Amino acid sequence: MSMKRMLCCLLGVGLALCAGASTNTVFEMPLIFPKHRLLQQQLIQSMRAGKISEMEAVCREGVALMPRDFTWQYNLACALAYRADKKEALDALDRAIDLGFRDPKAIRDDNDLKQLASQPRFKALVEKAARLEGKPVEGGVSVRPQSVMMGLSAEINETDTLWDFENGCFRTLLTLLRPELKRMSAYADAYIGPEATQIRAWFRDETASGNFGDLYVNRDGGHSPLAFTNFPGLTPVVYCAEAQKHRTHLSLPNTLFDQPVIGNSSMSMVSGPFWRSLPRAIVTDPFQPIAAFQFYLNNQCWFYPEHKDYDPDTGDLFPANTPYYVISQGSSFSDQPFMEAFAASLAAFRPATKQALVSRKLVAPTLQVIFRATQKRVKGPEDYLTGAAHPAVFDKGDLDVGAMVRMAHAMTPEEIPPLVLLRTLEDAKAEVGVDFFDVRPEGLFDTPCCIARVVRGLARERRMKIEASVPGNARDLTFRWVVLQGDPAKIAIKPLTPNGSQVEISAAYHGVYRPQDAAGLPEARMSGRVDIGCFVKAGAYYSAPAFVSYYYLPNEERVYRSDGKILSVDYSNQQHRYADPVLTLSKPWKDLYEYDAAGRCAGWFRKREGQVERFTYLGHKVIATDPQNRPVKACAVQYIPKQTGLEGVPPVLSCVELPQRFTYRYANDADKIGTAEPEK
Repeated sequence: MSMKRMLCCLLGVGLALCAGASTNTVFEMPLIFPKHRLLQQQLIQSMRAGKISEMEAVCREGVALMPRDFTWQYNLACALAYRADKKEALDALDRAIDLGFRDPKAIRDDNDLKQLASQPRFKALVEKAARLEGKPVEGGVSVRPQSVMMGLSAEINETDTLWDFENGCFRTLLTLLRPELKRMSAYADAYIGPEATQIRAWFRDETASGNFGDLYVNRDGGHSPLAFTNFPGLTPVVYCAEAQKHRTHLSLPNTLFDQPVIGNSSMSMVSGPFWRSLPRAIVTDPFQPIAAFQFYLNNQCWFYPEHKDYDPDTGDLFPANTPYYVISQGSSFSDQPFMEAFAASLAAFRPATKQALVSRKLVAPTLQVIFRATQKRVKGPEDYLTGAAHPAVFDKGDLDVGAMVRMAHAMTPEEIPPLVLLRTLEDAKAEVGVDFFDVRPEGLFDTPCCIARVVRGLARERRMKIEASVPGNARDLTFRWVVLQGDPAKIAIKPLTPNGSQVEISAAYHGVYRPQDAAGLPEARMSGRVDIGCFVKAGAYYSAPAFVSYYYLPNEERVYRSDGKILSVDYSNQQHRYADPVLTLSKPWKDLYEYDAAGRCAGWFRKREGQVERFTYLGHKVIATDPQNRPVKACAVQYIPKQTGLEGVPPVLSCVELPQRFTYRYANDADKIGTAEPEK
C-alpha cells in the first residue's frame, strides 16, 4: 500500500468519518480511539515492511472495531487486492463507497488498487463512487452546526458533535447568535462579575467586548460551577443524556470549539495508590500534555484545584510546570476566583483586540500573560522574568483582578504578546537497565510550549539543547532564558545563537530541596522540580512562558564523587517521601558503583535484603568471577512491576533473571572492564 494513500487514509480522515465512525454513538469514541490509534501504527509498520498478510489482519481488526468507518474498509480493500481472488477486495471497496469513501479519482489512481483495474466490477465501482460523491451516507448521522442564542445553553449532542481523528477529541459545531441587536451599553447593568464598576463603564462607552461569543464549560457535573449569568453573553455548554451516559461530560477537557472557552473541573482521584489531582494526571500521562497544548492554542482557558498535590505536608508533587491551564491552591471551589478573573478580563478586551486574539488563537496565552504579570507578588516589570510570576500553583491571595482587567482593556491588537515555541535539538540518552531501572523513560513529554524530563540517568549534570521560535517573522526578537525554580549555581544556560534562539541547558543534580520564595527564603514545601522559562518581548509585553522542567525523583538518595561520577544510589526511600507510582516504583535496594584506574565504570554492587548482588557495566547480573574477582559469567536481567498483593499499595520493581548468558573476556590482567560475548 502506497505511503501517500496510507497517510491519506489514516491521518487525513479529519472530520469526514466522525459522525458515523461506528455502529454506536459518537460518545463511545474515547473508548474506541486508543485501539484505533494502535492499529494505525501497526498498519504503517506492516506496510513499511511489505507484510501484506499482516496488513490484512490489522485492517480486519480495524473493521471489527469500527464497522462503519470507510477508512478501514478501504484499507482492507487495498490489502485484499494483492490476493489472487479479487472478489473479497471488491466487496470491501464496495462497502467503503457505501460508507462514504467516494473519491473516484483517488480510487482510480491508487497503486494498490491497480490489481483490481482489469476487473469489470472495478469500473462499475468507480462509476458508483462518482455517482454518490457529495451525497449523504445512508444511515449516517448528519452533523451540522447548532444555532444557539448567546447566554442560553448550548447542548453537546449527536447532531452537532463529531469525533476529530486528527486531534483525538470531540469537535462541537456551534453558531452563536446575539439575542437582540443591542449596543454593548444596554448590557452594562447586567454585568455583575468582578470589577463591575469599571467594566460597566467600558460597556457604556462601547469599549469592552463583554462575553458575547464566549463559552463556559463545566466538567465536574456542576460541583463547582461558574456563575455564568454574572457575565452577559457567556454561553454555558451542557451535555445531552447520551453524552452523560458515557461520562464524556466529566474530568479533563475533550472537545474543540470554534469559540473561546472558560472551563473548569474541580475533581480529583482521592483514593487508591494512583491518587492525584487532575493537573497532575495531565503531566504524568503520555498523551494529555499534547491535548492540553491543543486546547491552549484553541482559545481555551482551564482551571483545576491542586488538591493535596502542592501542600507543606505532601510537598510539590508536580513533575512539570506548564502555561496550559491555571492550578489553584486548595481543593473544591478554589478555582472560582480565577475563573471569574479570566472571564472578566475576557470581557474587558476591546472589540478589535478580542477579535484579533480569537482569530490568531492567542486568547489563552495572552490571558496567561495578563494573569501572571499582575500577580501581587510581581512587584515590577522585571519580576515577570522570575519565579514570582510563574509558580506551578497560584494562590488567590496574589490575584489582582483590577490590574488584570485594566491591562486587558489597554491592550491593542498591535500589542498582543508573541507566542514562544520550543523544540528539543539534542538530549541526553539514558539506557534502561544500566542508567536507570524504572519502566518509563526520562522523557516525560515534549510539547511546543513545555518540555519535561524525569532525571533518571546517573550523570551529575544533565544537558539539553533547545531551540525557541516565534511563529511568523521573528528575526529581530531576543529570547530570554531564566531560572524560575532551582539553584542558579547548579544551572548553566549557554546561548548558541546571538539572539538566544538556541541554548544549551546544563542542570546539576538537585534531588529534593526547598525552593526559595520571592523574598529569597526557603518555602514550606519541598520540591524535586527545576523550572527554566523562555520569554520574548515584542512591543510592550513579554510572551507567556515556555517551560523546560526537570524532575528529580524523591525516592532516591545519590552520592557523587569529586570528579562527578556516581558513587551510590539508594533507592530504598529511607526518608519515606511520597513518590508518584506513575513515574517511579519502589526499589528496595542500594547500588554502589566501582571504577577502573582510568575512571571507567566497571559495574555496581547491589545491597538488597541483607544480600549483595553484583552487576557488570552492561547491567548483567554476575554469576561467576575469575581469581582476580572479575566477572566471567553473567546473565541478562529484566525489570518488571510486581504486584504486592496489598490493597492500596502500588507495584514494586522486581529484577528477574533471563535465560540469556554472557561470557566476559579480558585483554590483560589490568583490564577490569572486559567485553561481553553472548553464549550460544
